[in-house]
Amino acid sequence: MLTKRHHEILKLVVLAHAEGGEPVGSKTISERSQLGVSAATVRNAMVELEEMGLLTQPHLSAGRVPTDLGFRFYVDSLLELSSLGSEEQAQIVRACEQGPEDLETVLARVSQLLASMTLNACMVRTPDLSHALLRRVQFIKLANHAGLDRILALLISDSGQLRSRIFYLESNPSQEKLDQFSAFLSHQLEGMTLPEVREHLQREVEQSELEYRALCGNLLESIAGFSLGGGLIVNGRMNVFRSFMDLSHIREVLSVLEEKKALVSLLDKCLDMQGVRLFIGAEAELNRSGCAVVAAPFKGVDGSSPGTLGVFGPTRMDYAHIIPLVGFTTKILSTLFSDGTLSGPVRVSLGNRSDNRESSA
Repeated sequence: MLTKRHHEILKLVVLAHAEGGEPVGSKTISERSQLGVSAATVRNAMVELEEMGLLTQPHLSAGRVPTDLGFRFYVDSLLELSSLGSEEQAQIVRACEQGPEDLETVLARVSQLLASMTLNACMVRTPDLSHALLRRVQFIKLANHAGLDRILALLISDSGQLRSRIFYLESNPSQEKLDQFSAFLSHQLEGMTLPEVREHLQREVEQSELEYRALCGNLLESIAGFSLGGGLIVNGRMNVFRSFMDLSHIREVLSVLEEKKALVSLLDKCLDMQGVRLFIGAEAELNRSGCAVVAAPFKGVDGSSPGTLGVFGPTRMDYAHIIPLVGFTTKILSTLFSDGTLSGPVRVSLGNRSDNRESSA
């Protein structure tokens, strides 16, 4: 049975190991502990924790490190989550602000920011657009370039997902004319999937008047360049060299990030889950020891999950900071995917950590 002393010592071992990445000795814990006990007493308690499977001793002459089970117990029972600073929150909101960009560009920027904030790799499973329903088409006239009109084409789905492309026209349509085309096409295409939109535009290109045909043709060409199936954005690969100590382990971790299949499977598993999920060691099913993933889905307007955000790193990662960071970011992304805009304060409730215990199921 775990006592209060066991709890305190396990927590200190986790924090000390997370700080330095090395095995932790009883003397270090004795000096940091508020229990007022000797190093010998701490050593005996660490032996008991090892017998319970919560600590392990890599070498006979070394200190001890937490096992995957030890990290899991720490997260579920002992972890105290940090509060995000106002500047961190502001950075995340700014990164998620969309403007005229397509959402994959936004998601790439967000993952790069979280990689720099956590000093780990950050991954985003991008939305699958093959079943997204179109809400609106918009053509916007931009500044003339090299004697040609530049037109920005925007396609907005029912979940607020946006795709955009810029193309050139030899004709000189007014913005009023473009607005008329936009309204007409939106009426024609609303509620269609992108594959259905392609088919409809192909018919319009074959049958319509010249100016309208040119717009439809460029829009069709733009849609043809979209990747409809969900992909995986990974940023922060170089952080692996800082996070993992052993060169052979670094090679293994980089191969997981490059191969991606196992990560995609793991992130897809989160799509039907609620809140932030934590996968430690074997729970992640990555066939690599010493790794952990903190992940959460972001929601669309109908409550569906268009994608998942995750932070990948060593089991000794800073869970107290990363868990609320992932939770806040996916709340912001959910706001963006729900209506395509960011406005007003966003409050994040991470729930209780019983959610995390379900991640191993």
